Amino acid sequence: MIFTKILLYLMKKVMIMLMFWGCGWLVACSSSQNKTTDTPPQPSKLSGETLAKQYCASCHEFPSPDLLDQQTWANGVLPNMALRLGMGNKMGYFSNLDYEEMMALSVANVFPDQAQMATEDWQKIVDYYVKNAPKTVLPQASKAKPATQLSLFKPTTFYTTAAPSLVTLVKIVPAQQQIYVGYRGDNRLVAMNTAGQINKTIPLNSPVSDVWFDAGQQPFWLTMGQMDPSNLAQGKLQTLGATHQVQTLLDTLRRPVACNHTDLNQDGVADFLVCQFGNEIGRLSWFDGKDHSEHLLSALPGARNTIVQDLNGDRLPDIAALMTQAQERIVWFINKGNGQFEEQTIMRFPPVYGSSFMQLLDFNHDGFTDILYTNGDNADLSLSLKRYHGVYLWLNNGKNQFIKAFFYPMFGASKALAQDFDLDGDIDLAAISFFTDTKQKPNEGFLYFENMGENHFKASTLPLFAQGRWMVMDAADADADGDTDLVLGSFSLHERQYQGKGKKAKQLSVVVLENRTK
Repeated sequence: MIFTKILLYLMKKVMIMLMFWGCGWLVACSSSQNKTTDTPPQPSKLSGETLAKQYCASCHEFPSPDLLDQQTWANGVLPNMALRLGMGNKMGYFSNLDYEEMMALSVANVFPDQAQMATEDWQKIVDYYVKNAPKTVLPQASKAKPATQLSLFKPTTFYTTAAPSLVTLVKIVPAQQQIYVGYRGDNRLVAMNTAGQINKTIPLNSPVSDVWFDAGQQPFWLTMGQMDPSNLAQGKLQTLGATHQVQTLLDTLRRPVACNHTDLNQDGVADFLVCQFGNEIGRLSWFDGKDHSEHLLSALPGARNTIVQDLNGDRLPDIAALMTQAQERIVWFINKGNGQFEEQTIMRFPPVYGSSFMQLLDFNHDGFTDILYTNGDNADLSLSLKRYHGVYLWLNNGKNQFIKAFFYPMFGASKALAQDFDLDGDIDLAAISFFTDTKQKPNEGFLYFENMGENHFKASTLPLFAQGRWMVMDAADADADGDTDLVLGSFSLHERQYQGKGKKAKQLSVVVLENRTK
């Protein structure tokens, strides 16, 4: 057994070396500006700031040094940037991956074999960021503390026992008056009513990230394969067949996280628009509902969520997509007919922003599409409390130019949803955070924003939300009484302590917020 492990380890090292020697001819889809030449890059006379704006802004919004502290730049972000410029310890990075992921990264040439700039110039960029960054992260802007009363909603709590709360999905299905909850660990999808009674359990092969039902209430869902950052193509799109057996419609998906099931090519059959988040490798594609053929929209990783609606008034279904990872953007894919789309970048963000969710809405009822957006993804190389994390509302000026109308600083914001929760005629907001500041009082794991008019909101929460880490949320009428309820799911792993001891230990898993307006 020991000999076998040693042999496998040596084979892996040999494969890494062979890939380094033999893959220099590959062209990177994510690094189209990589240069392949036998002549090493020569030092320039440019400053570190100029070089940073030239190289760092070639693929994404230029990140100013004050976005992170000195240590995070030096030890987290910049070493990874070096790899993407063909510098740094590529062999050390690859040695921590399994063979399949290693080969995928090598073929995609995410980390080029040859240096894209002179070592001296790279050091100028490092010095520019480290010297100009603050020693510690800059604080949030001042704001009114949330109230700790929330009379609009009646919370009902559900707990897990003897295991961490690992909720990966919550979904309200009003037609069934059911709430679907997905769990990692034992990998299952359960349907329960608002009282917590489980009516159905579907065992899965990996964590579920999305679920939906067609007009006939046939279920469809995505499984991620690997939930943790991964480039492995192990995700699936599945449904229940005629005999109630799990049927796989699409496989070899790279960490899929969201899907729209709608007719994109106007042939009368619903297609599948799939966000393959991946890690360094991913893609946004739609698959024909008839033959499941793939049609690529973007070869970049980090597709987080998509919205299908007519964005330009030509009565064709367009696509709005939130792209995260290195090239954080909001992108519109305008439908040109016959399944063809034209890409338009609407907004760009620095690569450390941590974009997490987007919703389109007409907030001010002027007939134009506005954007509700959250950023707070901290599961990356820049883990820190970021002052620019939070809930943003951008209003459309009628020319698809978006002006910030509201921003609420909220560490680690993972999702926000807009609805007229109190039925007073204007739009309110509900938001969750996965990476909260545990020292912040009150805890901001969940916030309800009541619309007070003129783009002002009153924030409220409840102490119980400090018990969980809120990664997923959904809003719909769960009890068919005419108002919008909320359900939240906690993915706590080991960060939150159990309440109680021994067999009675429990951890907050799901919270249903029953709207009491009606």
